[in-house]
Amino acid sequence: MRFYNRERELALMEQLKNAPPSFLVVTGRRRVGKTELIREFCRDKKTLYYYVDQNKSIDIMMDEFGRYTATILDMPGYVKTDSPESLLEFLFSYEHPVVVVFDEFQRFLKIHPSFISQVQRFWDTKSKTSRIFFIISGSSVGMIRKIFLDGESPLFKRADNILTLRPFLPRDCLVILADLGVNDPEAQLDLYLLFGGTIYYYTFLEKYRCTSLEDALDSLVLNDLAPFRREMSDVLIEEFGREHATYHEILAAIAEGKGAQKEIADFIHLPPTSLPSYLKDLTDLLGIIEYRVPVTEHDRRSKMGRYIFSDNFFRFYARYIYRNMSLYQGGQYGLLKDRILSEWKGFCGRAFEEMVRTLLIEDLAGQYEHIGSWWNRRGDEIDLLALGPAGNLAVEIKNRHLSQSEARSLLSLLDQKIPLVKDLSGPMTLGVAARTVEGKEDLVREGYFIRELSDLGIGRITGLDSH
Repeated sequence: MRFYNRERELALMEQLKNAPPSFLVVTGRRRVGKTELIREFCRDKKTLYYYVDQNKSIDIMMDEFGRYTATILDMPGYVKTDSPESLLEFLFSYEHPVVVVFDEFQRFLKIHPSFISQVQRFWDTKSKTSRIFFIISGSSVGMIRKIFLDGESPLFKRADNILTLRPFLPRDCLVILADLGVNDPEAQLDLYLLFGGTIYYYTFLEKYRCTSLEDALDSLVLNDLAPFRREMSDVLIEEFGREHATYHEILAAIAEGKGAQKEIADFIHLPPTSLPSYLKDLTDLLGIIEYRVPVTEHDRRSKMGRYIFSDNFFRFYARYIYRNMSLYQGGQYGLLKDRILSEWKGFCGRAFEEMVRTLLIEDLAGQYEHIGSWWNRRGDEIDLLALGPAGNLAVEIKNRHLSQSEARSLLSLLDQKIPLVKDLSGPMTLGVAARTVEGKEDLVREGYFIRELSDLGIGRITGLDSH
């Protein structure tokens, strides 16, 4: 699969390379495309790419790095780079322009913390006379930011830039899917709702020639040799070892709609006070979930917040694979597939809502100061609430085709929720976003905000039953 987008990121990297010495941090959650971005940038450049393996000691890893460096640069045998000190001394004194990459750099915190201080010392004392472009990459957003933004860290403010990669946006993913031969708009949407903006998964759609949801389930998930057979389990075991079972249970609870800390704790039969460290790992270390608060809550630590999945495929895996492991391990793929397909439209409603909210936020960002979702303690919700000095907007999002009467009913119910939102000021516009809305023009003339998928750049989806 060819390299997509990231033009701005590549331009920034090129700019830094042309003004050595430079120091760039590239971070973002697992599978988001950090390695692909760095490899694309380094394609025609002299590069030393060091992967920090958490399963190796510092001595074994430095021996590997030394042999690798000698091979890539064709160094004479008497030049030794098999210790942290000698490797850094060599890199910062190398007389030619070179890109130096340390992938999963945050793992040095556990393997050999003093390496971070050594990098700081060499950068402060040797970089001005070097021609190095130093790139640090890591999938633990929280730990990487701590290393470079915590005032107590040796590398505080040493980086010229911290580049946080985000998942691809829905419109970009649909373009990619079309390029991969997925021509049916319904299939494009289903595959996006399954995999979200995590570009890694799309490479397997191409490799296994998947052009529909059923193809993806059959080839990538529901067979004995499926490449994603243990996707969630492998990630959790790699990161958390023997404690992985608790993380599995937490994700399963969130996949069942348990968003508050107490709800999660009750679901998995653990005291709420035991959860914060686990939730922090899943949020900051892996980026699988996020903590979201109502748009009217300006304190991001508000107790009104709830945990939601930020990764579509992990939510799917937690709901259908982990929760049905007996069926899965027993090879009852047909039964499991029937269950998934029969529940698909209902299950993917939350992912559809998130997709539409993302697109609306992108389109409306310049018009409102605060945009997000809203809810209260008794269970009332507004899918999208945008607040601004000139007026406000409330939108109900539905993953189906709406008749005009259904749309009017939703608008009426939405109107009843508005008085429940405290401290609102200014005029309020009500709206609906759905796959299609019958009588859209009439509703728009009456002053309602109406958006169909085609208005959001997704293309008109036809032939889909409402649910």
